[in-house]
Amino acid sequence: MGEKRRMWTAKELIGMGYSRRRINSLVKEGKLHRVLRGVYALDPPSGEVVWSAIRLVRPGALLDGKSAVEVYQGVSLSLPVRVRVSTSNVLRGSRNVVARRSQRMDGIAHRGFRVVSLVDTVATCLDERSVNPSDLRRLVEERYKSGSGVKQMAHDLKLLRTRRKAQLREFLEECIYGLDSGLEKVMVQELRDAGFRTRQNVVVEGYRWDIQVVGVALIDVDSRKYHQANRRNFIIDRWKSNEAVVQGHVPLRFTDDCVNYATGEIIKLVKQVAEFKRKHPRRRVKTQGVGPVFRWHNALVLP
Repeated sequence: MGEKRRMWTAKELIGMGYSRRRINSLVKEGKLHRVLRGVYALDPPSGEVVWSAIRLVRPGALLDGKSAVEVYQGVSLSLPVRVRVSTSNVLRGSRNVVARRSQRMDGIAHRGFRVVSLVDTVATCLDERSVNPSDLRRLVEERYKSGSGVKQMAHDLKLLRTRRKAQLREFLEECIYGLDSGLEKVMVQELRDAGFRTRQNVVVEGYRWDIQVVGVALIDVDSRKYHQANRRNFIIDRWKSNEAVVQGHVPLRFTDDCVNYATGEIIKLVKQVAEFKRKHPRRRVKTQGVGPVFRWHNALVLP
């Protein structure tokens, strides 16, 4: 059969002089493995072997559902392999494949595999309940991080055509994506635990803010590395806050030490702003605040 190739269709084997009886005998002897109907390999079926067989007979196939999740996670494909195809015929009846017919055949390349977009994958998994939601959440937060992630998700959602979009959007609202650092994620989680709705990496009047507390304020979490040491960022930060104020927003800026040592005071301040805006929706915010920072901030008052 040749040493380089390790997989053939039945038609190719017959063309090489193998009768169907001989092919069946080789399968019984374990010298050849039937991977799919009409596809044989020297290697026993595994996720990767089955995927290669699928690509041999359906080059346009895309990994979907749990199999796509495994690709995004960077782990080996498990059986059965779940794929999306425009027509399934030769894939029917195989215990190694679960084929879903669809007209949505736009895919991307990832780790050498062809897969559906992550939001499309998540929609399938939520519908099938085939993957733990916490695993899906981690994937969303990792793949769609930072400002570019927000743009990519918007792009992927725009292309997605499915009746499961409402369920998908509800799930995505629970994910903390579009962030650049772990500190920002901690801040978002604290805000959500306090009952606030947030959006991440939001552009307001040409400036990008780390967090938007919906209907309340704009928040930046500034680290010394990127904001204090860089002269350009130092200037931009001032005008960024100025622009937010004159456009009627409430800009709040905190440091990494604030998130580490003063989350309680941050939440208190955001709650005060929210309460004032609830009572006086048309007035410029004027509230008590939390007092001079040098009197209570643990990063400043502790030895």
